[in-house]
Amino acid sequence: MKKTMKFKFLTVLLALLWVAVLGQGVQAQEAFTGEILLPVTIRAEGSLPETPEVYTLVLEGEEGAPMPEGSQEQRFQLQVTGAQATAFPTIACDHVGIYHYTVTQEPGKNAYCTYDRVKYQVEVTITYPEQGDKLEVAVAIAPENAAMKSDSAMFVNSYEKPPVEIPQTGESGNLPLMLGLWVCSLLAVGLLWKQRKTV
Repeated sequence: MKKTMKFKFLTVLLALLWVAVLGQGVQAQEAFTGEILLPVTIRAEGSLPETPEVYTLVLEGEEGAPMPEGSQEQRFQLQVTGAQATAFPTIACDHVGIYHYTVTQEPGKNAYCTYDRVKYQVEVTITYPEQGDKLEVAVAIAPENAAMKSDSAMFVNSYEKPPVEIPQTGESGNLPLMLGLWVCSLLAVGLLWKQRKTV
């Protein structure tokens, strides 16, 4: 009887210890945090407009992928004024895993600009650190169907020089006056010629 009670007591004690260890593990796992930074670059070439254009970059994440605040249905739009190097808002993360995104540029409205339509594939790998509570984040960016990786999703927009508009000289507006002067000149010549004949 005593052996049975002792066995039950040890069993309950081990169970409590096991629950305590698991609880600490869950708490430690939840304490891990990290940040994802996705850099982007816009370049503009050619005959640039006097007023810098506002470009729209789109970040789309697969289902379950962490997204910036303000995203809707795993989609976030970034407005960028003029050519510059910038980044999407920092993405907070608290789970390990591999996540996939795409980065594209929406075409603008400038008729003399060829907007870069390249599509970038982004793979984010999040792992636990060997020390500390900051998750380790590795970001790989590459154009779609290309093996070459890049440090940033770069878009190059090319501008053409708008055709030069030739201003009107105003001759068409003075046409009636010129015709009137021409008619008067003919009449004056005719009168002079008639007077010479009669002399």
